[in-house]
Amino acid sequence: MNSFSADSPPRYDPSRHPKPAAPTSGRGNNQGFEGLTASPDGKTLYVLSQSALYQEGGNSTSTRRHARFFIYSVQRHSTELKAEYVVPLPLYKNAANQTRVASQSEIYYISDTQFLVLSRDSGAGHGLPESKSVYRQLDVIDISKATNINTAEYNAATGAIASTTGVLKPGIDAAKYCSWLDFNLNSQLNKFGAHNGGAQDAGLLNEKWESIAIAPVNGKGDDGEFYIFSFSDNDFVTQHGFMKGGKLPYADSSGFNLDNQMLVFKVTLPKGTRPI
Repeated sequence: MNSFSADSPPRYDPSRHPKPAAPTSGRGNNQGFEGLTASPDGKTLYVLSQSALYQEGGNSTSTRRHARFFIYSVQRHSTELKAEYVVPLPLYKNAANQTRVASQSEIYYISDTQFLVLSRDSGAGHGLPESKSVYRQLDVIDISKATNINTAEYNAATGAIASTTGVLKPGIDAAKYCSWLDFNLNSQLNKFGAHNGGAQDAGLLNEKWESIAIAPVNGKGDDGEFYIFSFSDNDFVTQHGFMKGGKLPYADSSGFNLDNQMLVFKVTLPKGTRPI
């Protein structure tokens, strides 16, 4: 079967191996258009790849840093790519002191030039051998001084804005990436019975945080005060699940049952920010 997902067959039919197992260009396995947001008027769509394309360092978790950010004009019967930029995702050191890229899981419109980005590590959290995450943050990007790479050269099937080892080409200015809101602070989590690292209990944060929503604290948000909501994905880690339209009972091999979790933050955003 042709696959646009990852090199993993469906759990209900392990014989259905995707082909090709790995791409030679374009999105890496399971690294597609993960971030999606829109302007408040609905006329502009913003999309961020989860990490770098395969030919731009996307074949390794240590080099897939330079993600592509696409801006589309959306009309009733047509969509047009208007601009494209490079977003340098953050780096972190894992438990083995290896450098890794924190792939992003969601984005959110703040203004025409600034966006929230949810970047995180992987392989750490409730139900996993490693319980302590080292990077799980809501950050800010600014594209106002970034190079528009929306050209035929860079948008070709094998076009590359970076080397295979993830080095950005000279002459391309990436978006500015700013660290901001850390999900992993136990000094805050512990106030509500939650924690990062430590015991494998219901208070341990799940691995996959993959959503952003905001709402004004008062009125329309003219004072800049907002609540930010983020939900985790339990990744179907359950001992009481069903697959294939309810025909196939499913129990995750980890032995865990994971609840979905939500974090809520009160923050100050630029005045004039409007919830989508």
